[in-house]
Amino acid sequence: MDDNAARALRWLDPVLTALPDLTDRHSGRLLRLENDLTEVLTAADHHTTASMRLLAVRRRMAERGRTTSTTAEHTPATAVAEVLAGFVCGFHDLDLRDAVGAGHGRMILRHGTDLVRRRWASRLGAGDLVGIAATERHGGSRLQGITTRATPMPGGGWALDGEKCWVSRLREASAFVVFFKDPADRMSAAVIDADAPGIQRRPALPAGLAGWAWGSLSLTGVRIGEADLLGALGDGLAVFREHFAAFRPLAAATALGTAAGIHAQVTATLTARVTSGILPRLRDTALVTLGRTHAELNAALLAATASARLTAAGHPQADTWSRSVKATAVDAANKAVGELSLLVGASGFQTTSALAKARADLGGLLYADGIHDSLLRSVGRTLTTAASIPAQRSDPVAGERVHVA
Repeated sequence: MDDNAARALRWLDPVLTALPDLTDRHSGRLLRLENDLTEVLTAADHHTTASMRLLAVRRRMAERGRTTSTTAEHTPATAVAEVLAGFVCGFHDLDLRDAVGAGHGRMILRHGTDLVRRRWASRLGAGDLVGIAATERHGGSRLQGITTRATPMPGGGWALDGEKCWVSRLREASAFVVFFKDPADRMSAAVIDADAPGIQRRPALPAGLAGWAWGSLSLTGVRIGEADLLGALGDGLAVFREHFAAFRPLAAATALGTAAGIHAQVTATLTARVTSGILPRLRDTALVTLGRTHAELNAALLAATASARLTAAGHPQADTWSRSVKATAVDAANKAVGELSLLVGASGFQTTSALAKARADLGGLLYADGIHDSLLRSVGRTLTTAASIPAQRSDPVAGERVHVA
């Protein structure tokens, strides 16, 4: 690969070789993606707020055709390429997880009406963001226990009332996918405009993942119609699980990209210290840490690509894999960054350090998109009841809790 090639693609070069169904076309797209991202980040206005800067980056990437979802050609290979695109974004900054792709807007493109899908394909392609409102204060987004409800209106449609918390993209999203109980007490989902009457946003300040606004979303008499539903009434749980089976491998790869970016930075720092004479040599313990974390990050990344492939192929264990891969990959990324930070000393613990930011952001992912104990417990439950489950069905995980980011 060319010396001027983007650094994330240097890391991915052997990984791409290990994925034989990815063609030169896929590799070329990833390289162009990183080149575009590097140019856009270099030109970004750093005098504005982080969220406005990130939204501007997304819109600049949209102008380059990087935010449209691949709905027509959704093959295992394209799903893997999307996951690797998340790795590329995370390599530069975990906040860039929304720089490209449809994100949570994928639920609209997959489950909305024809008219809604066409409208949002255009809006997402122009750089709009979609947030997800599932989590409630009773304990994560344990969907079976949410209290947000839809009440039938005399003129048709429904009114939504309730509160969602820990909602990311709170200020920047153009719309939210809201999960609620319909009048028959079934889980349902709908897309609502972020500025719809009856919506009130209350920001909070997170300790990590602070690039996008975050906080609670209150819904008071928010009107929705049949055209706003994702699927039919009662399809909310299926919509949620189908989406997160695809989204979790992407979140995992983005976190691993962040850890890989820190690994590359620490490796370069240590090499420079030896070359300049600051250090006479690297301790064996440092070399072991570099080697082990490199192997662990790559192993987790390959697992994330396998999970994405299973989801795209409609494999019955895709949801199970997505839960275990997200938990173990983010754990691996957190562990790696924590150990790598110690190798560079005090400089990695300044508030302005990329290492400090990565630690805080990855810490947030221990809760976002699934608390890991809950995810792994649900995997264990699936595995121990697998003999009694028909092969074509996945386990309906009771009580699964998922904080979404």
